[in-house]
Amino acid sequence: MKGFVIYRKGPHLGIEVDGKVYLSVPKSKLKGNIFVGDFVEGEILDDKNFRIEQVLERKNLLPRPKVANVDRVLVVFSYKQPDLDPLHLDGILAVLEKEDIEPVIVFNKKDLADENEREKWLNVYREIGYEVIESSTVTGEGLERIRESIKGYITVLAGPSGSGKTSIINSIIPGLELRVQEVGKHGKGRHTTTDIMLVKNPDGGYVCDTPGFGRFEITEFVKYDEFPKLYREFRKFKCAFPDCTHTVEPACGVIGNVHPERYRTYVILLNKLKEVKVERFHKGT
Repeated sequence: MKGFVIYRKGPHLGIEVDGKVYLSVPKSKLKGNIFVGDFVEGEILDDKNFRIEQVLERKNLLPRPKVANVDRVLVVFSYKQPDLDPLHLDGILAVLEKEDIEPVIVFNKKDLADENEREKWLNVYREIGYEVIESSTVTGEGLERIRESIKGYITVLAGPSGSGKTSIINSIIPGLELRVQEVGKHGKGRHTTTDIMLVKNPDGGYVCDTPGFGRFEITEFVKYDEFPKLYREFRKFKCAFPDCTHTVEPACGVIGNVHPERYRTYVILLNKLKEVKVERFHKGT
């Protein structure tokens, strides 16, 4: 019998079968190899318990939070409180490119931003080809577009704490009422969601609201050698060398032809990855 893993709480998993949720504790050989979003085969033991026998092949596995079979990621950043951090945003987008998961960028708290700032960031990411939605839970703007963009999909929210991820989901899924904390006095939000859980969307699909990429270090997920291929707009330009790092090579098609803000974050992140690569080389790992 086929089931769907909808939550993890400690060693316990919630398995949905035909609309009913059963409890399951994986066998030792499966522990650590089953994630929220996985489809499993098994047997209903009684009115409350399900025995997992095998995990079915998954199409992807988001590295953090570890959620399988993700269709799309809502990457939520606020314009203000906290201020938009393009370095963090571009790092997340690079990881999603690696995992081949399509993001939808949400710029939240539109009501707090001035028009020039908004236009700057909208132009950067829309010109690259990302879907970008502006939203405000104060005015309600953009919430209907977000609702449509996640309908029928397994969706994970990513982005820094305090950006409004939980407030957005509370606004578009009535009765959910996930916990929200205010942004601290230093402009940094604090995590309010702990367990990994997929919430059924009444419009179809599921939504996962977890700390996600709130605290993010790209060196955990991406290697130096693969990073130059993870800025999608770079692929439009030809370079003289197939392993071009787009930094110092002659006849590089990227240098000078991409948005300077994106190129700035690219160089910073690439240098971070290079430092880790050199460190590992000296350690022999």
